[in-house]
Amino acid sequence: MMFKKIKRIVNELRANQKKMLYAQEQLYASNKLLHLLPRPYFIPETGWSMTPRAIVHCLNLIHIRKAKTIIEFGSGATTLYIAQTLKNLGDDFIFYSVESDLTWKNAMEAQLDALGLSDSVTILYCPLKDVSKEWAYKEQHLWYDTAILKSEIGDTLFDFVLVDGPFGGSTPYARYSAYPFLTDNSHNGTIWFLDDTSRPMEREIIQTWKTESNLNLSLYKRYGILASESKFDASPYAFE
Repeated sequence: MMFKKIKRIVNELRANQKKMLYAQEQLYASNKLLHLLPRPYFIPETGWSMTPRAIVHCLNLIHIRKAKTIIEFGSGATTLYIAQTLKNLGDDFIFYSVESDLTWKNAMEAQLDALGLSDSVTILYCPLKDVSKEWAYKEQHLWYDTAILKSEIGDTLFDFVLVDGPFGGSTPYARYSAYPFLTDNSHNGTIWFLDDTSRPMEREIIQTWKTESNLNLSLYKRYGILASESKFDASPYAFE
């Protein structure tokens, strides 16, 4: 009986330690992001937002893998931080942010204007529509308007694809279509970043992408990355 009690206490201590380390890593990442913008500015973040550590991981990949052409699905805090990072780097770049909610698109453009980042990203308003079977998975029936997307992105080859939309509750496997749709707009070195892989459908999506792409899969607490091998590890600093 005593042994079971001691074992339970030890397991609880280990679980609490993991939670503390996770919280420390998020605080560390938040501090990194805080100093990225040229002046103090409040960026709304909710339970739907990507974690600070996930955003820092994205920025690391852009820096280290020298991504110059970027597309993200689902505008938010990441849009601002990526736009500022690209502006700081100063090289020629292309950055599209795909958004299905017109009110949120307008709000994002107002924030970009306030930060002087309007020229660093193009927000594409693409409402959700019935998706072609060639780009759908299982019971999925909605995705972004592909006609608008094709018209806007043309034959751009993307170095980095960030998928944090559509909203997972919009349709089953809502985020699957990004990979098959962008196959002709990607290359061997394209990095695919999918948020919310702690959820069963997103986990299945990225596993399916891995099978279809034969790229290397790295899974983290709340997100996953598909990419070719690299001698540089872009993971954010981790507390031991």
